[in-house]
Amino acid sequence: MSNIFLYNFPILPNGFVFPKTYIDIVMHNDIIEIEPWSFLCRDKGMSLSYYGSMLIKYKDHPLVPFAIADDQSGFFNDGYIILACFDGKDTSGDPKVYFHDYGYRGEKPSWEKRYHLDNFLTWFELAKEESAQYKVERADLDKI
Repeated sequence: MSNIFLYNFPILPNGFVFPKTYIDIVMHNDIIEIEPWSFLCRDKGMSLSYYGSMLIKYKDHPLVPFAIADDQSGFFNDGYIILACFDGKDTSGDPKVYFHDYGYRGEKPSWEKRYHLDNFLTWFELAKEESAQYKVERADLDKI
């Protein structure tokens, strides 16, 4: 766990609890490669920077970013960053996962209509599927 950074409680929203499955994965270094996604806990500076950005953007509904999709080639999401974030208002220990897409230029939907996943495990399974598809498509593209 030497290179893992987790936000600690003084900066987290009151009552927020990380999902146990997330903690287990990062604390036991079971982080698998899910390119284009990566876990922010691997980079303290990046973690704090994006968390600060989310606190400024969403003052009334805190988001706690934990993963980033950053494909500068433009193959995934036209090169724009996407953050996967826990719902900072959720105190259940199994928060929803919301996304902040730096490439989205449309009108901001209300929180009720904002795209989200039920929890970390749902996100993790989707990220693994996305990663497998991404790697196949990238390999096919590289053959051309």
